[in-house]
Amino acid sequence: MHISNISEVFETLEHSKFQNHTFLQEKSKNISYKQLLNDVNKLCSYFQKNDLKPGDKIILSTTNDYYTALFFIAFLKYGIVTVFLDPEVQSERAKAIIKKSEVNGFVMDVALFTSRHIDSDNAALFHLKIHEERQKKGKLLNRLLKQKKTITPETKSTFPSILDTVTASHKPLIKIPPSHLAYIIFTSGTTAAPKGVRITHENLLTHLHTLTKAYHLDHEARILNILMLYHADGCIQGPLLTLFNQATWVRPFTFDVSNIESLFNAIYKYRVTHFITVPTVLSFMEKFKDSYEDSFQTEDFKCVISVASKLEEKLWYDFEAIFKTQIINVYGLTETVAGSLFCTINPPCKKGTIGLPIDCKAKIITENGVEAKANEEGVLWLKGNHIFKGYLNDEEATKAILQEGWLITGDIAVRDTKGFYKIVGRTKNTINAGGINVYPEQVTEMINTNPKILESICLGIPDTNFGEKLVSAIVTKPNITLEKTELIAFLRPLLEQSQIPKDVFFFETLPKGLSGKIQTNEVLKLIISQRKNIKTDTLNETHQHIIKASASEAFGVAIDKITMMDTSKSLEGWDSMGHLIFITSLEQQFGIQFSTSEMMTINSLKTTEAILSQKLKDV
Repeated sequence: MHISNISEVFETLEHSKFQNHTFLQEKSKNISYKQLLNDVNKLCSYFQKNDLKPGDKIILSTTNDYYTALFFIAFLKYGIVTVFLDPEVQSERAKAIIKKSEVNGFVMDVALFTSRHIDSDNAALFHLKIHEERQKKGKLLNRLLKQKKTITPETKSTFPSILDTVTASHKPLIKIPPSHLAYIIFTSGTTAAPKGVRITHENLLTHLHTLTKAYHLDHEARILNILMLYHADGCIQGPLLTLFNQATWVRPFTFDVSNIESLFNAIYKYRVTHFITVPTVLSFMEKFKDSYEDSFQTEDFKCVISVASKLEEKLWYDFEAIFKTQIINVYGLTETVAGSLFCTINPPCKKGTIGLPIDCKAKIITENGVEAKANEEGVLWLKGNHIFKGYLNDEEATKAILQEGWLITGDIAVRDTKGFYKIVGRTKNTINAGGINVYPEQVTEMINTNPKILESICLGIPDTNFGEKLVSAIVTKPNITLEKTELIAFLRPLLEQSQIPKDVFFFETLPKGLSGKIQTNEVLKLIISQRKNIKTDTLNETHQHIIKASASEAFGVAIDKITMMDTSKSLEGWDSMGHLIFITSLEQQFGIQFSTSEMMTINSLKTTEAILSQKLKDV
């Protein structure tokens, strides 16, 4: 059935025999479609009660996965425009996004109202605070005692308590015109000028049909998607794609290296059929493969779906060979909802490519402005009903990327004689680190606010595990010293964790062209040279010092602040990415390779030293 309006999705569900079917399967609880619909209908009644109107823009920002999905879905049904604001975004960027959005209200965690000064700065707008309820007694004891939930003055006007104050309305709402905005996601842009991608209901519904067709989804699908919900591949290819197919969304945890064993086990435990993830997670799984090679060999599992960043050809071949499963490779942008070109599991498929366009047109335009011939490089252009309608309040940026309905992606591509497209480079200065887009100009802007810095430039360098990583080349003011860890401490309140440079290199000057512009390619050569010297210098250092130095580089903590008693809990910055950088650094410096069990055991520097010493004895 072809659904052309969001109201049809809910009409179908209201009369569906799958209402007791699980919508969301978390680690400790399941949410049925019946509960989801009841919560959605209550929220719509609450919106009416508070005089919200279709077309109003509301900021959504909460760490609770179900609440994020619930409000997004309820907003779509009612016609409210969801403005996604990652709860992890630093306050300065959050303020810039709020100002740019010109919203009508906020639905956010209580703590975020305080940290972002919402109450004082936007008191006249709609406010709904999300307040996590805590059970004072066990659920079973509450039922036995037939106790009602106690609603305190503090929580009675917050969510989810407000659900007890309204009756679910099953009255049909107005049909939302296809041209109306569905949501806005902010991607690139500096703190002063964030870019908001505007997606309409037509864009969204058109593309949900395409994704359903490309992945062969139906109500029996069980989609494992643990990606961040404030990015398109998380929120669209998780709860929305699930809802559209009356399928089940499996989200028992968010990804962290400590969950790698649970991730493998989840495929069988939750009877997963489709696993939507990014190449970096596939790289982690390939590295931690020992004893898990048969994880995808279940009766239910159909395919892995790789999104958000380039899937390296070697990883593609190796992963399929090791785990005996198939990968669908997807190319898309936030500006295309989620995808555009697909290398599917059914023929035709060609590894190393992004496949063929589905439900859209693609072409390659050369430097001369003409359409490229086979195997000729040029910029990839896309056209279709899923292409966004422009950036929020930014006509100049919109005109630069949209021409007569065609989206200029900025990616350099070639098309072979059989029609398969392959990305070979980029015209835009974007770094894709493990599926997360990082815009170096934004990071450079923040670095240059440090009073010790004369000038700097950020750029991406190739990385085995993440595709690319962000590094910074810096010149300090005369007679001023600045440590990498001091800089990172300065940047942490200003940038997201993914935007923190993974390496910092100091130079007396940076090479410039005749126009005075810093020459990125020449800076890259200097960085490569300095990295070689650093590796040579470390060969004669003691094991403990190398371990601490590697930890300092990986986690961004001053080496004199690190002790061998430190653990993953005591060292700020010891996250999944830092963990892999730390392990890889030690493997390269000592010429060894850690096993999966060893990598999972490494959660302190003392453990690292013990494992390392044993491996060096065995060499």
